[in-house]
Amino acid sequence: MSVKPSKAPTKDAKDDKSDAKDAKPEKEAFVNEPSSLDESTHRELELLHREASTSILFAKSIQWRTVGATLIVFGSLIALAALTEAGSKLVDIMKIVSILLACGAIFVLLMYQFWQVNEINRINAIDRHFSTLYMRISRLKSRREGNFHRYTILMFMILAVVIGVVVFMFGIDQAAQLHKPPQY
Repeated sequence: MSVKPSKAPTKDAKDDKSDAKDAKPEKEAFVNEPSSLDESTHRELELLHREASTSILFAKSIQWRTVGATLIVFGSLIALAALTEAGSKLVDIMKIVSILLACGAIFVLLMYQFWQVNEINRINAIDRHFSTLYMRISRLKSRREGNFHRYTILMFMILAVVIGVVVFMFGIDQAAQLHKPPQY
């Protein structure tokens, strides 16, 4: 009698196949390619990058100061109406001024937001000329996430101004009522 060889793979062959399936392809080692710019041009781009970054921070600071100053003006107008005998004409003028002030503040917020977008585009254009390591690190935060954060903060600022003007409208009416004689 002859014994036929078994067609079933041996245990070693199975292990080799499962190892091949489980093995993840190794990531290629990252190779940093330095910038092809000469030193002088590289320093110029660094300066432009720093200037754009500083401009973004300045614009954001102006935005927050605009919101704060607008809310302080609303509070001051309420205090003025409460401390003086503001007549209905003065209250109406203050309401119109507050609406114009709110519109102006929102316009300034949007204007500085567009300035920031231009500076971000400038930074992105500069980034393309730096090393691959720099580009890899600068792209850790996705553009979509950055835009979401930027526009969420902008909406919060606009909402703060709108809520401020609404509170002003109610507050100015209450302040004007302080000096009216009671009606029985």
